[in-house]
Amino acid sequence: MKKIAFITNIPSPYRVDFFSYLQKNCPEYEIHIIFSGAGMENRKWSVELEKISRYVVLKSRTIIIRKRYDDRYIFLPTGVEKALSAIGPELVIAMEYNPTILRAVHWCQKKKVPFISWTDGTLWSERGIGKVQRMSRSYIIKRAAAFVASSTASKEAQIAYGADPDKCFVSYLTVDIRKYLAKKETYGSRQLLYVGSLIQRKGLDLLMPALAMTDPGITLAIAGEGPERECLKEQIRSLGLQERVTFLGYVEGEPLRELYRTSDAFILPTREDCFGLVILEAMCASLPVISSKYADGARDLIRDGENGYIVDPEDADALAQAVTRCFTGSTAAEMGKKSYERAQEFSFSHVAEGCIAAIRSVLQAAERIR
Repeated sequence: MKKIAFITNIPSPYRVDFFSYLQKNCPEYEIHIIFSGAGMENRKWSVELEKISRYVVLKSRTIIIRKRYDDRYIFLPTGVEKALSAIGPELVIAMEYNPTILRAVHWCQKKKVPFISWTDGTLWSERGIGKVQRMSRSYIIKRAAAFVASSTASKEAQIAYGADPDKCFVSYLTVDIRKYLAKKETYGSRQLLYVGSLIQRKGLDLLMPALAMTDPGITLAIAGEGPERECLKEQIRSLGLQERVTFLGYVEGEPLRELYRTSDAFILPTREDCFGLVILEAMCASLPVISSKYADGARDLIRDGENGYIVDPEDADALAQAVTRCFTGSTAAEMGKKSYERAQEFSFSHVAEGCIAAIRSVLQAAERIR
């Protein structure tokens, strides 16, 4: 078996599930996972690390840059090179462009081990990066044997940074859709659902004025916690929406899946998201989705006007119109059915194809050189 080492930041439920799938369904590879850190204080995920084998969580120091828009975490781990040497991989898959990855790339260059650069980032999500961050991307991309992108927008970013388009593969960011798949038969509660952090980046403050412009019978359930909660409550009071908006706090697991099943539509008014996995979770539960155009995975998930709408969240009129259209006649039911059908295309077996194709192409190229 060929030894493959994935290096990523922290254990997240969706990554752990995907790595578990690869380890169990790719018998030709011995897959190892290296995590840069144990977690982030602004992520309350319950992660089942026991699902995967052959992994290590590096000891690290974490630098947190506090911002209202969203906190930024930088992991400075120890033992990156030691962990790689202990595995002895024939291929490394380096996820993103952080200090851990830079050290891993240096190790690969020294040991003459090929690596694949994988990213969730997009030109929009990375529009504010500085000179040093751009230099790190350039350094990594120039030395990569191939590239894996989590979305169409991520692939465009890799190419813009200098990646060879012929060496680019797409392996969509996804969740274990089996957990969320549910055929919805009845629509009628007119409950709109938001799931995510209560931070400025997520754009909930942009949604409230639009919601005030819609029929009073349309309600909004908010599942999530964060520093913007009190500001949002004040905005809701000023708009007279107290009876229409409910804060549910942080929700995960079966209670979250039940929430998807009992809602009638989903909304993500974000100012910025590399992908937006909550869109896919909602689609699995047969919900039409109203998404911001700044959720970069939206164009891979939503067929505008078919299973939802992609809108500019800064345009309150457009946002209100999308909500109204969603709850007009049989639209929610028709779009919800399309969402459920489209969600099937994001199973692990489908999205892993791009990742596996990239691995095979690099290993075959390495064999030819030998």
